Amino acid sequence: MVVDEKDLCFFDHPLDHVPGMVLVAGVLDVLGARAPEWVDADGGRLRLSMSFDRMCELGPPVWLSGGPIAADDGPAWELVALQDGEAVSRATIRFGGTPAPVRAAREGAVPADPALVHRHRPENVLLGGAVRVERAAVLVPPPGHRLAGAGVHTLGALVESARQMATMLGHTAHGRDLDAQMLWLSLEADLPTGLPVEVPLELWWEFAPARGARAVYRFAVVDAESGEGYGRLQIGVHTLSRAGYLKRRSAK
Repeated sequence: MVVDEKDLCFFDHPLDHVPGMVLVAGVLDVLGARAPEWVDADGGRLRLSMSFDRMCELGPPVWLSGGPIAADDGPAWELVALQDGEAVSRATIRFGGTPAPVRAAREGAVPADPALVHRHRPENVLLGGAVRVERAAVLVPPPGHRLAGAGVHTLGALVESARQMATMLGHTAHGRDLDAQMLWLSLEADLPTGLPVEVPLELWWEFAPARGARAVYRFAVVDAESGEGYGRLQIGVHTLSRAGYLKRRSAK
């Protein structure tokens, strides 16, 4: 796998490791080269599941190994990214299938806290708990950008948009310091292929508290005008303070 530290898309600023998006892009590049009829299909679907097992270092080569696997629900691949003989990331990819339902509102709403609505009896609570939803527009990369497509929303650009929103929410919703380091643990995606860029997209996130240093950000990919759901993205992260990150890196 090519890790080009001069690539200003992935190495927007100095880094001391290979960012997770390089591994995601490597997987998508392999699929685009080996299975373009699925990756570029109009009205198609790609379901991607990735784990990030350890930090990928700059310098040592990274190898992607794997290929097609048997699956009952359409074409599928498994890939593993190896560095110094150890797995740094694993990916399972499936093409086709029925999109997962995207809900714009909470299913099975939980009643509000009786104390907050000045009720004593639960049966008298006629309001669900307030739901905080953050929305952000998905911006299309400019022509010539590493993640730009030929008039379609690329899978890489959608994942990068979700990564950026998870990073932003870490600061705005979960109070992380601006110099905190967010490390990927997992990625789950259920996305359309061949979706024209004329379709304006947004990412919707229903507030969920972080659990200590860890958080899972679940996004709905939604038509900004109609509210129609097109897919889902989920990113699991472990966030370290700057001091904690430097301590971890010095102990490697």
